[in-house]
Amino acid sequence: MRWNAVLKDLKGDMGILSLSGSQETVAIPIEYLPKGLKIGDVIRFNISFDPFATLACLNGGQAE
Repeated sequence: MRWNAVLKDLKGDMGILSLSGSQETVAIPIEYLPKGLKIGDVIRFNISFDPFATLACLNGGQAE
């Protein structure tokens, strides 16, 4: 799954992102955003499911 978001604001240590095609916003800690990101910049998210990490967590391990 992949989508874009626009950095709308910086509040404290959080970046406020507006998701493309939606009225919703998401707050993400600045430390997880690309360095040098400015208000108005577009970032792309790529999200995938990792069944092996899921099994590791279920068996008492940690996801990486």
